[in-house]
Amino acid sequence: MQNSAELLRVTLRSIRDAVVTVDPAARVESINRAAEVLTGWTREEAEGLPVETVIDLRDAGQERHLANPVYAALRDGVKIELPGEVPLMGKGGLRAAVEVCALPLHDTRGELSGAVLILHDLSEALRLAERKFYQAHHDPLTALPNRILLVDRMEQATKFADRHSDQMAVLSLDIDHFAQINATHGRTAADELLKEVALRVAEALRESDTVCRLGADDFVILLPGVTSRADVEALAAKLLRVVSRPFPIGEQEVEATCSIGVSLYPKDAIDAGTLMRLADGALAEAKRGGRGRCVFAGAEERV
Repeated sequence: MQNSAELLRVTLRSIRDAVVTVDPAARVESINRAAEVLTGWTREEAEGLPVETVIDLRDAGQERHLANPVYAALRDGVKIELPGEVPLMGKGGLRAAVEVCALPLHDTRGELSGAVLILHDLSEALRLAERKFYQAHHDPLTALPNRILLVDRMEQATKFADRHSDQMAVLSLDIDHFAQINATHGRTAADELLKEVALRVAEALRESDTVCRLGADDFVILLPGVTSRADVEALAAKLLRVVSRPFPIGEQEVEATCSIGVSLYPKDAIDAGTLMRLADGALAEAKRGGRGRCVFAGAEERV
């Protein structure tokens, strides 16, 4: 019997879900490690307390206490589950969303000996889902939005432009001679340069603008709410300046410049794919013309 009890304790400690056992009076007999983490109560603190003190379940507004399903399990001798996500208020203000079920426990004679409460933490699942979503939509090196998020932002920006009879600008930005910088200073320094370029570009933009990294040294900038070409020219000139400042990386100082190609919605095109191609074409023209400059799609003028 002692071995069985020890086996039960070891099993409860190994379960990832929070598990609380109670006696027939619904007082806590034991909680596993997952329950300690979830509720903020230690096993020593929780033992002997009414179950509702340790497992404080609330309504959707987190204001009204819910009856613990342990009581119904003890009364009716059946498994009781609470539907959906249930807010849990832990010790010291800890909050979580959990799935809850309670089951009666019987001894070898079949008599009721207590109940077990199992809580599956949905908060961790939510955090994991959010983390996966973020990773799927952001560049791992610079933390900038990636191509997937860029497409969504472009759709939003074009709709905004249509509603307000505004323009939107798409800027394609590359670091000049990036492959040479990588070969000369090494991969680590090149990665640090990319992160610093991302930071400088982001700091130069308005809150409503978006900068994305598509790979290597390829950046795309969306400027919604553009009222004139002069606004875009001024920002492009600013970006050329901030990128051309030396980059202190470790004990090195890396020199870099960038080139920019621009397309305008709806002047140059009305679909995202064409706008991107035109901006890339203008970028190629900027590089052919000597780099360190900005070229607009379908134009000879350079910033």
